[in-house]
Amino acid sequence: MTRAFLRLAVCCLALPSGILSAQDASPGPVQATPRVVPALTPVRIEILEAQGSAISKPDAHFPIRLVDPVLLDGKTIIPAGATGEGEVVHAKKSSMSGGPGELILAARWLDVNGHQVRLRSMHLSENGKSSIKDVNRIMIASAATVPVAAMLGWFMKGKEVVVPSGTYAEAKLAADFSVEP
Repeated sequence: MTRAFLRLAVCCLALPSGILSAQDASPGPVQATPRVVPALTPVRIEILEAQGSAISKPDAHFPIRLVDPVLLDGKTIIPAGATGEGEVVHAKKSSMSGGPGELILAARWLDVNGHQVRLRSMHLSENGKSSIKDVNRIMIASAATVPVAAMLGWFMKGKEVVVPSGTYAEAKLAADFSVEP
């Protein structure tokens, strides 16, 4: 009898692990997969502080705000109004002899629940109006008549670039953004 009992005990221990009774099969915690907003998803932002070729300095930062919510499957992932930061990449005042002002701005990130969501591809690169053609016309015309008048063209300046507060721009998410369900 002892041998039979021992064989029964060994057989019970050797059952495959996938065989369980109905009462042993309790469901574990369900792991929900994170939702992912893909990189390069377009976003519309608002520049909250006026920028300009004459007033902005390279590497300066300025506030931005998300205009429209970012949706995924009809659900808001990043709410409208999320704030962030942009950066002045390049700024140059207009110059003498008609050289225009230059300004290049970039969106850097939005704050979403304490996480910085990086942005890219917002290069609001505006040039001021050039006055070089006007200067050249004045210099050529005046050189033929009064040589001293030709020097006046050197003192004409080009136009500055101004991006007023409230200006909208397009940008894109720089990387995938995962949201826990």
